[in-house]
Amino acid sequence: MLIMRNFKPLNVNLSYSKGALLQKPYLHFSLSKLNIDKPCESFKYSYNNLEIDQYLEDNVPPKRLRAYALYNIEVFDSETISLRYNSDNYYKQNVTDDRGKLRIFKPIEYKYIYSDYIVSVITQTMNLLLQCNPYIKCVNIGVHQVRNITYPDINSTNSPEGIHRDGSDYIISALVVNKQNISGANSIIKDYNQVDEYITSLETNEGIFQEDKELWHYVTDMYCTNDNYLGYRDIIGLDIDILQHINECNE
Repeated sequence: MLIMRNFKPLNVNLSYSKGALLQKPYLHFSLSKLNIDKPCESFKYSYNNLEIDQYLEDNVPPKRLRAYALYNIEVFDSETISLRYNSDNYYKQNVTDDRGKLRIFKPIEYKYIYSDYIVSVITQTMNLLLQCNPYIKCVNIGVHQVRNITYPDINSTNSPEGIHRDGSDYIISALVVNKQNISGANSIIKDYNQVDEYITSLETNEGIFQEDKELWHYVTDMYCTNDNYLGYRDIIGLDIDILQHINECNE
């Protein structure tokens, strides 16, 4: 099922994003800097409804829950993009490890597919992408809604594969929606030779946009700050695959 809607991306603070992306192929951003409103409370609550990620080894007790949505995007001009939700929930990464196997995830709840929050994140991601490559015509964006859970005696990780790439052109490795009672979970960007390029701990409503062909990334284990309670971190992640450039349409 394909359902198309057209959107006009909000203006990104160009002095904040474009200048940074010209200097290095990644951006540590906040929602406010990209003119994105915070997610509604019902979307935050929807993380409680996520299913266990059956493809994660040693996921008992549950350490990762996940849902997924795929969007097909076409750029018409500098003002308008079409955003089509594609209900195909098959997912396969262009990598050589087990993540390259076909996986099927439960879709993100339909009432959030065109929610203001997700649409704003996608359209502003397209703004960032077009600053890196202004000749893009068609793009697929996969949106992952993920909860990682840690327990007083069991740490959790969002990078069980270690230092890695995701097999896309660009990614948002994580945009933090909510987190409770966790420490660790430091995001690390590494250069082509796997030397540390940037290290940070993402706060709620912060994320990282980065190139995924040359750069590597990793997230350190997270653990409970207070061992009397479990902890969790709720994120969305985006896989961004460029399908076509404008000049290819004219050939």
